[in-house]
Amino acid sequence: MLRRIAGVLALALAGGLAWALAPALSTTPYAPEIEEFRQALPALERAPAPAARALRSHGHREEGGRAEAVYRSPVIEAPARFDLAGIAGEMRPYELRGRERGGEWTPWTETANGDPVWFGGADELQVRAHGWRPEGRIHYVNVSGDATPVDSLLNRARAAVSSAFISAASLLGTTAKADPPRPKVISRAGWGAERKGKRGCRPRRKPAIGGVRAAVVHHTVNANTYSEAEAPSMILGICRYHRNGNGWDDIGYNALVDRFGNVYEGRAGGLRKAVVGAHAQGFNSLTTGVAVLGTFNDQGISKKAMRGVVRFLAWKLVRHGRTTKGKAKMKSGGGPASRYPKGRVVRTKRIIGHRRVGLTACPGDALNRQIKKITRKTQRRINRFKDPKKPKDPKDPGGGSGGVGG
Repeated sequence: MLRRIAGVLALALAGGLAWALAPALSTTPYAPEIEEFRQALPALERAPAPAARALRSHGHREEGGRAEAVYRSPVIEAPARFDLAGIAGEMRPYELRGRERGGEWTPWTETANGDPVWFGGADELQVRAHGWRPEGRIHYVNVSGDATPVDSLLNRARAAVSSAFISAASLLGTTAKADPPRPKVISRAGWGAERKGKRGCRPRRKPAIGGVRAAVVHHTVNANTYSEAEAPSMILGICRYHRNGNGWDDIGYNALVDRFGNVYEGRAGGLRKAVVGAHAQGFNSLTTGVAVLGTFNDQGISKKAMRGVVRFLAWKLVRHGRTTKGKAKMKSGGGPASRYPKGRVVRTKRIIGHRRVGLTACPGDALNRQIKKITRKTQRRINRFKDPKKPKDPKDPGGGSGGVGG
């Protein structure tokens, strides 16, 4: 009798567990409704001397050597739990930090050019700036549906299941045999952009087509400790902020790469085309933009991320008749975030960091120092496929065969 009771209990427990996990293992991906909300930014007051001294120690100074004033907001209680946040439409540099109510603050993270900061779940926020006093409204995005810890774990599993790769069949015939193959790409549908209503991030209108004379490398100013399953939700949140917070048509970048080397399709319109993004004001119609998920001021991108960036850039440049050699001649379209006024003709290398053409610290000091290495490895990969008889360079991060998917 006891054995029969134990058996019934075991079956009931197994059935309940299967019921709880079934949505995560289903081929129909779970998609929580994305929540967006705004809040007036409270007045920033001049920071006390200790905080000002701390920021001055990072090198923030006015012309003439005088230390810049530091302005800081009070602790801001968000209207609801959020995953990422920023000052809507603000292109100038400022800093954010966040925390769960009563918990530890994250480090201050600087952002600019309309990019939000990813917190991955926070209730409170603080804003800081040096040399100017920000105003406006804070735009928040929640992509997790305010889940409990257990639900959050299930959501991550579901996100991993729903990260659909573009099929190899759809890539056949897109490159010549002597060209670097297109890397595997996680489609917009894979990271959730094509979902309907409040669960996706569809573009406002059809994309514009320009040209590709150079490639601009960015970072997304979020923590570098995210999991592979979290990356699609992070990109979805960035897209919603770019579109609804900044008022852009779509996500600003043409492609994104996570720290695991996965390449993601960014702005709608197709990676094969020269889709005009919103990543380098003044030069959007002449460049392609690729962003690495993370913050790279003190540490560079991982080897896997380097491989993803190189694979994408080698394929993209050759597709538009370029290599890394020579200089790109571009005329600036101007704008408050551009380093060059409208009409100024600029000559740059074929692969550049965002700060080369924009008033920004992006892509961070460490990643900016890696641009030369990225350029060298990209050209090495281009050369290898141009001469298929040439032995594979052991330093080439591309690896693999020259077939579809690289």
